[in-house]
Amino acid sequence: MRRLQRLNPGPGIADFWAEFKRPNPYRWPILATSALLTGSLLFLLTDRAVSLNWMVGGVLALIGGVALAAMIAERVRIRFGILLLAAMIPAAIFWQFGKERWRIPPAPPEVTYISTFEEGRTDAEIAESNRANQAVQDRLRAEQKQREEEAKEAYRALGRASGLDVDAMERRIAEEQAQGAPTDRPVADPAE
Repeated sequence: MRRLQRLNPGPGIADFWAEFKRPNPYRWPILATSALLTGSLLFLLTDRAVSLNWMVGGVLALIGGVALAAMIAERVRIRFGILLLAAMIPAAIFWQFGKERWRIPPAPPEVTYISTFEEGRTDAEIAESNRANQAVQDRLRAEQKQREEEAKEAYRALGRASGLDVDAMERRIAEEQAQGAPTDRPVADPAE
C-alpha cells in the first residue's frame, strides 16, 4: 500500500495545476513556445518531414504567432541572453535531426508479362506463325530494296543530266566493293 502512495500522480497533477493557475506573465508565451518546439520536433520525427507540408507549417506558424502575440500582450521584457540560451538547446536538437538522412529504397517494380501469343500453341502452329512472319519480312525487304533502286535511278538521271559519266562511276564502285577497299575517296575525279 505504501508503494501506491509514492506512485500516485494525483498530488503532482494538483501541484502543476496550482502552479499553472498562478498569475505569471510568462505562462502563455512559454506554453505556446513549448508547443511550437514540441510540434516541430514531432514533425521532424515523421517520414513526411522530407518534403515541405504546408498544413503542418501553417499550424506551427500559427502557434508561433500566438506565442509572439501573447508576449506582446503581456508586455514581456525579453532578456536576449536567456532567450539565446533557451533557443540554442532546441536548435542543437533540430540540427542533429537535420543531419540524419534516410533513403528508403524504391519498391521493386511489378512486372506484368504481356503475351501476344495464346498459351498452349503446338509446334506446327509456331512454325506456321514463323513462316507467315518471315513472308511479311521478305515482302518488306523487297519493298525497301525497290525504293532504294528507285532512289538510285533518280540519282543516275540527275548525274546524266549534270553531265557525269554515271556508268563509269558505278563500275569503279563495283570494282572497289569486289576488292573490299573502302570507298571514302570521291567517286568523281576532279579531272573529268
